[in-house]
Amino acid sequence: MGSTEMFKPFEHGDESSSIEDLTLENQVDCVNVYGNLQITKDQHGLQLVKQLQTFINSIVTELEKQPLPEKIQIKPEQEIDNPFL
Repeated sequence: MGSTEMFKPFEHGDESSSIEDLTLENQVDCVNVYGNLQITKDQHGLQLVKQLQTFINSIVTELEKQPLPEKIQIKPEQEIDNPFL
């Protein structure tokens, strides 16, 4: 993956970015990370892990900016019927 701009964590919601097959999904109260990322022992693997590190560091920076509650309650996502089924 090239140098794709990542979203700012916890801002705007409903944004997503990806690093290979790893999806990073933004919400206003959480960031979801799911999928697969193979970090190989080569220059490409180093580039991928640095991209992930930069993104993780941005989450840490954002969380450290303000006092945080011990644990928040995440609202369950509402399931929507698939109109194609």
